[in-house]
Amino acid sequence: MSEKKPAKMSDADLKFFEEMLIEKRRQLVTAQSDSERASSFQGQKNQAGDGSDSDSADSATDYNTLETTFSLAAREGKYLVYLEEALKRIHDGTFGVCKVCKKLIPKARLMAVPTATKCVNCKEETKKKEQENNRMEMARLFAEAQRKRSEEHTSELQSLLR
Repeated sequence: MSEKKPAKMSDADLKFFEEMLIEKRRQLVTAQSDSERASSFQGQKNQAGDGSDSDSADSATDYNTLETTFSLAAREGKYLVYLEEALKRIHDGTFGVCKVCKKLIPKARLMAVPTATKCVNCKEETKKKEQENNRMEMARLFAEAQRKRSEEHTSELQSLLR
């Protein structure tokens, strides 16, 4: 009886996805550098000012822009980590293998989401479980709040009856 070999992508496919991930990383780092330069220039421009006080609408707009910039930077930073992890999986030989069922992730999925660690079926199952856990937690919190309100109401009634 022969043992089944673990799923593994071909060397050619691994090379293709490695090049894709490296290019995505390069584009992301370049975009971040460009964004930092633009932010730096805008900051210098704002510091120089024109001598007039900016109104609250300008301040609100500036705040919203800054908040959006930070949000995008955090998201891009997270994606950069995912890209690095995917490159590590390529070097480990585990890239393209679902971490749940251990089967090969279809190339079409990896083309769409090259940082994927699960096949579509396992990802959907994981999402369903997370949603169910969230529903159960919400139900538990709601029941706890109802219980507290009931206890408070009972306590109020008892104090009125005394």
